[in-house]
Amino acid sequence: MAWTLQLADDEGDILNESFVVLDDEVVAYLAGFTEFPVLRNLKTLDPREETWIDAEVREMLEREVAELAARVRRRAAPAPPDWVGLEGTGDLRIGEEFGWRGLLDFLQRFEHLLHLARRMRMELWGLPND
Repeated sequence: MAWTLQLADDEGDILNESFVVLDDEVVAYLAGFTEFPVLRNLKTLDPREETWIDAEVREMLEREVAELAARVRRRAAPAPPDWVGLEGTGDLRIGEEFGWRGLLDFLQRFEHLLHLARRMRMELWGLPND
C-alpha cells in the first residue's frame, strides 16, 4: 500500500502538484538504513491515516535525503529495488521500473518537496492513496 507526502498551505489546503509517492518497496528500502533514523521511520507512518510531519522532522529528513542522494549518485548505497508500485502483488505490469535512476529521481523530488516546505513555510502531510 502506497501513500503520499504532500505540501499543504497554512489553511490545510493540499497542493496537488507538490508530492512524493512512498511505495511499499521504497519504504522497505529506506528502512534498511540504520544511519538515517527519520527515513527509516517512514515505515511507521500509517498509510491509511493523514499524518502531519512537523518542522523538526522535516529538517532532519532534509539532511538525510541529501546525504542519501549524494551516496546514490556515487552508487555507495545498497542496490535499490528494480520495480516499485507492486503493492504486494509482485505483478510487474502494475509496477514501475525503479533502479538507480528511479531512486535518484525520487530523492531529488523529495529534496525539492522539503525545500519548498521550508522556503514557503508550508506543511508536509503523509496522506493515504485512495
